[in-house]
Amino acid sequence: MTAWDPALLAAPPLLDADDRLPPEHKLFALRTLPLGEIRAIGFDMDHTLARYRSPEIDELAFKKAARLLVRDRGYSPWLLEVDYDPAFAVRGLVLDGLRGNLLKLNRERQVVRASHGGRPLSRLEAEAIYSRRRLSTAAKGFRSIDTLFEIPESHLYAQMVDGFDRGRLKAENYLQLFRDVRWAVDTAHRNGEMKAEILEHRHFFIPQDPQLALALDRLKREGKKLFLLTNSEWSFTAGVLGHLLNGQDEARPLWTDYFDLVVVSSRKPAFFLETPPPVPVEGQPRCFMGGHAAWLESVLGAEGEQVLYVGDHIYGDVLRSKKNASWRTLLLVPELERELKLLESRSQDMRELLHLETVRRRTLRRASVLMDQWKRNRVRRHLLGPRLSAEATIALDHEAAHLASSAEALQRRVELQTLELDALTQAVEAAFNPLWGPIFRDRDEQTRFADQIQQFACAYTGKVGNLYMYDPHATVYAPVPTLPHERMT
Repeated sequence: MTAWDPALLAAPPLLDADDRLPPEHKLFALRTLPLGEIRAIGFDMDHTLARYRSPEIDELAFKKAARLLVRDRGYSPWLLEVDYDPAFAVRGLVLDGLRGNLLKLNRERQVVRASHGGRPLSRLEAEAIYSRRRLSTAAKGFRSIDTLFEIPESHLYAQMVDGFDRGRLKAENYLQLFRDVRWAVDTAHRNGEMKAEILEHRHFFIPQDPQLALALDRLKREGKKLFLLTNSEWSFTAGVLGHLLNGQDEARPLWTDYFDLVVVSSRKPAFFLETPPPVPVEGQPRCFMGGHAAWLESVLGAEGEQVLYVGDHIYGDVLRSKKNASWRTLLLVPELERELKLLESRSQDMRELLHLETVRRRTLRRASVLMDQWKRNRVRRHLLGPRLSAEATIALDHEAAHLASSAEALQRRVELQTLELDALTQAVEAAFNPLWGPIFRDRDEQTRFADQIQQFACAYTGKVGNLYMYDPHATVYAPVPTLPHERMT
């Protein structure tokens, strides 16, 4: 079941006994998630309850930020001629504002891919700059691209670095470009112009998903307390969620009917770190601005692991709510649906990659054993030479020649297998993104983004509507953790 007809709202479909839930509708648990123990479920809004149309909304942010840079910071009008490339950047990258670089890190925080502006850097170039040391992304000049809102920022910064290098833009250094891009993107989101345009064209920028109302309604009917916790202000929140939820269910005509508590202008992640008093929204019962985690728990009568929070920001939504409030967390990864489809379409290539790598490693092991036998032969020839008969010496030399020839043949085979493996790997990863590959992996290494998900998220999924397919009192089981020796078959 891959599509939902609005007409199905009145009578939601049931899965047949033999039906399997398609991967794009699944919750992927990293820690066993006992939904029956959850009393309150909270949701972020942007890119969580509301899934904005991409790349159109990214291009809007890109263009508005570029105009601000030209109008208010004096950059060349050339910047207005630059087209937004939605395929340039992916989530999980890190900007190095001191050097004008974008970086993809593995789980050890080492650079595995890099570009200077829009120009890809070879592995040798990247290692010459960063070696293989572990980077501290909290250091001056670094910025993590943790949300979809920050994707346009990556491309705009890369374009400005290229313009600066070619003499089209004037600035003191890459760090000034970095700071000005940060200012422009933040201003574009905060000055109201972009939000006003989104609301004016909400039917275009905010696609409706009937399964969203189904999911929220089912959770409410099964006794869960639902809350909204968003950094967006009241007017924008009401406009977006009114568009998504008003009139979707006769029993809940208004979007606020789905929630027991609404918190706007929440200032996450400060919401989990500070304790300012909440301010009621005038004329809206159960709706507040600000507040803090302990206050929210007391209002809802749920605390710690009795609360599940659903959001798309690995730091502001997942890490802080997990570390500071001990909430369970569900990370929204809107890109997951595309990655799953690509994995499915490339499944034969993925199997071939596994086979090639397995064969290559076996060949390497055989070559290594033969080389060791050749070395032992030569040691024996050297130590026993004076005491060996002519026939024994000839036999040892013949054996050595055979061992060396066999080892060299295997080594040449490894080189060919490596070339074949590299070519197929590049083709598969380029299908995800030509420059950066998949967001969760780089060759056989997990990325920093994937590692953060594993550390802090209890589960992840592609959209909130997927919750509808799960019993609110059931348990979503994580895979049984195993050590390598326990996976032997």
